[in-house]
Amino acid sequence: MQVTQKTEQTIAENAGLELQGFAGWLLGLVRGRRGVRHGQQRLMKVVETLPLGGKRQLMLVRCGEKHFLVGGGLESVETIVRVEGGMSIESQDGICL
Repeated sequence: MQVTQKTEQTIAENAGLELQGFAGWLLGLVRGRRGVRHGQQRLMKVVETLPLGGKRQLMLVRCGEKHFLVGGGLESVETIVRVEGGMSIESQDGICL
């Protein structure tokens, strides 16, 4: 049985889990439910997620050629800093620098 986006939205609203505004949009993007139609190339991608405990997380998000550190919680999403082009995002052994 295929669940439509409208049905998912109704279920989430009834469960009190629907986030509004930018937080809801980003959460939808992370979950892969919104933002891109079939055949379109994604411009944004969550590169890595680091759980911080207490239902908080730190995400490295790529938008085109730019990278951003984004902090997220239950009710908010905040851009912390843009990772500049001169900064190395990943070393050869896979550790962030």
